[in-house]
Amino acid sequence: MILGTGWASFRVLADIDTKKTDVTVVSPRNHLLFTPMLASSALGTVNQRSICQPVRPLVAKKNATYYESAVVAIDKENKKVTCRTVAGQDFMLPYDKLVVGVGFQPNDFNIPGVKEHALFMKETADATRFKDHVLERLEEASYTHALDNDLRVSDEERARIQDLLTFVVVGGGPTGVELAGELTDFLYSEGSKLYGHLKHYIRVHMFTYDLLNSFDQELQDYALTHLQRKQGVQVHLGAFVQKVEPGVVHVKTGESLMSIRFGTLVWCAGIKPHPFIKSFGFTMNDRGSQILVDPYLKVKGEEDIYAIGDCSTIEDYWLPQTAQVANQQGQYLAKVLGQKDQVNIKPFEFHNKGTMAYLGGFTAVMAKLPGVSRVSGFVAFLGWRFTYWFLQLSMRNRYMLSTDWLRTLIFGRDLTRFGPRSKPT
Repeated sequence: MILGTGWASFRVLADIDTKKTDVTVVSPRNHLLFTPMLASSALGTVNQRSICQPVRPLVAKKNATYYESAVVAIDKENKKVTCRTVAGQDFMLPYDKLVVGVGFQPNDFNIPGVKEHALFMKETADATRFKDHVLERLEEASYTHALDNDLRVSDEERARIQDLLTFVVVGGGPTGVELAGELTDFLYSEGSKLYGHLKHYIRVHMFTYDLLNSFDQELQDYALTHLQRKQGVQVHLGAFVQKVEPGVVHVKTGESLMSIRFGTLVWCAGIKPHPFIKSFGFTMNDRGSQILVDPYLKVKGEEDIYAIGDCSTIEDYWLPQTAQVANQQGQYLAKVLGQKDQVNIKPFEFHNKGTMAYLGGFTAVMAKLPGVSRVSGFVAFLGWRFTYWFLQLSMRNRYMLSTDWLRTLIFGRDLTRFGPRSKPT
């Protein structure tokens, strides 16, 4: 039984030999989301369906079984899990071997106001909401001056428009940087062209302690310079958000405090475990944030239970919580579960195939590639796109991604914002 449809779980399903095993998948999400391209889908550069791999076709191909439900309890003694449907109905399923790959959720660090007033960038629905929100702010800024039935723009109205068109990105990791790059690409291309009367009001801020800390200092400096000079992002390093109120974010940088009014704030500042992970009764790491597993990805102190991906950590072998790590863990575990002889199994070993991030303006950075320490600029952008195209799990997604890029290049990003559902009056 596989819990979850993230990178690690999906890879186990894709690679496991179902001629030797009966496989059941339980997850409330019926697709794999290609999270490295979530920022691109958030502004319409690519369609969200192009970076989602439905689980049903693979389940049918592998002759497996899928339940669109969430696991709420695990009976380790009787080897059964309790599942709960979207409608709140519970049922139990048996297992022989259990693979837990339920991922993580955004981390608000218990900062006041973040849950209530920030947008997030973790799931497919987050990208949809973000795009609709950005377009809504642009339209609101277009009619704000007319609300008093006077088409002249007063100083007060100018200030209101400025607030609406101030965009704040919190977090300087790959997700935050790529979102800032995609956002400024959109705002200073389609945004400036189609909302020319608003382009002078647009501001983009990034608040973060550091920038792309998994890259070396040279590439960090390159990324910072590009974001500031080419993309027009006001990057605030060494910054800690103290509180978020409706339309206002309070930030501490060093000894100084500052407050900025905003129309949109998106939170990309880390991840944390789902609360139900602790309720499973597994051995956790010292921080109590991840399931502790041995070098063979088996949960410490448990029989026939494995944990992979972001929700787990290997004892004395720390690894970053990335799609690349989860993917390799899934490949490894699929081979382990398919072997009858469990004696001569080698422990899991991660092989870093490089890290990359898009900066906007057809520019990217790549590091720690096999044989190459660093690449930047347009060449890195081409490498970034090819790598993500190649990593898609089906030719369907590769085709859709290619046509999306071509469509955006020729016609620009799609600005459609779907309205409410029809309802008879």
